[in-house]
Amino acid sequence: MTSVRQKRIPLWFLLSLCVSATTWLYVHQILSPWADAKDLQKGGLKAQMWDLYPRWVGARELLLNGRNPYGPEVSREIQVVFYGHAVTPEEAAQHVVDEQRFAYPLYVVFLMAPTIYTDFVKVRFWAPCVLGVFAGLTVAFSLGLLDWWPRWTITSALILFTLSSPQIIQGMRHQQLALVAACLITAGAWCVHKGYLVTAGVLLAFSTIKPQMAVLPLVWFIVWAAGEWHARWRLVAGFGVAIAALIGAGELLLPGWLSYFFEGMAAYRKYFPTTSLLRLLLGDKLGVVVSVFIVIWLLRFGWRNRKVLESSRQFALAVAAFLMATVLTFPLFTPFNQALLILPALLVLSEWTALPRLSRLTFVATVSWPWITSVALLLWRPSLNPASQIPLLPAFMASFVPLILPLLLFTRRHMADVQVHSSAAS
Repeated sequence: MTSVRQKRIPLWFLLSLCVSATTWLYVHQILSPWADAKDLQKGGLKAQMWDLYPRWVGARELLLNGRNPYGPEVSREIQVVFYGHAVTPEEAAQHVVDEQRFAYPLYVVFLMAPTIYTDFVKVRFWAPCVLGVFAGLTVAFSLGLLDWWPRWTITSALILFTLSSPQIIQGMRHQQLALVAACLITAGAWCVHKGYLVTAGVLLAFSTIKPQMAVLPLVWFIVWAAGEWHARWRLVAGFGVAIAALIGAGELLLPGWLSYFFEGMAAYRKYFPTTSLLRLLLGDKLGVVVSVFIVIWLLRFGWRNRKVLESSRQFALAVAAFLMATVLTFPLFTPFNQALLILPALLVLSEWTALPRLSRLTFVATVSWPWITSVALLLWRPSLNPASQIPLLPAFMASFVPLILPLLLFTRRHMADVQVHSSAAS
């Protein structure tokens, strides 16, 4: 049996290398040229600077020049780079235009601070690599949280498969800090798992640079801490002190920044789609009702498990449940937010033998779809007509992943003591 496993493990690593190469070719030969053609067809976009640019400009202007990054002057300067002109109220009233505002909590400038003396051309070049490192760290922290450490070839393969997924590719291409927030949340959970409660609180405080991604997982950690307050109060204390320090430091840099932030968020909702997957699938009314039901059920689930040990499997399952619910019920429809699902996906793999055959086939089909379709598109090159959606075919299944993962976990057979790590690794 050992010899068979030793022969099979390198094959997974080689397969992950092939998948990564295929994905790289697909992105650079099909997806990026098609996206550029689509941007040109719209006519309004002068340069695609992606999501990091407004954050970089805001941090630079605040820290170097003392200017309000939420202010209309800075917003107009960002818009000129994107569109060649400032977005006028008349233009915004006629059709939806992404106003490219600095729409983050002010303390995101502390994460951007190391880049403000660097030309954005260099920042833009290195950003996908750095964000890829954060995604890889999310895999590593997830494995640690699950106490699952397969051989290095399998661990490397898991990281490469993750980096080659459409969701993470989109996050790296769009230079989205969602990958950083997901890593910070997962790292915070790992620190709790290891008993580093103060450090966990600090990491979770920084994860609120994307509040909509962090709020529901934070609820779980607070409920869990309340379960054994005398032993776990340091988690809440670490978070409270860190978030107070971040807010206070922001107040020193820009007095009244919270009001500017909330004004910016109100405007953001008008020009950027802020719907959830459930609202999109079920409609606004029914989607909201189902979302509320899921959150209520989740809170009940969290309360019933508030006393579980941080080293237990049930703790990791609870973290995964809150992450999955976040992607389903919060306005996080854009695929790169599914970086939060790295832990649930690895949880499915780590309990592979507990899944029925149909569930296994479903998982394999879901994760294989992007790479099979990428190969097909590379072999039979589609037209780069901006009106065609065929170049987006590899990302088709991404919208269903937040629905599929919870269903797969619900289908697991009960196991008194899960002993599946080695067989999953093989």
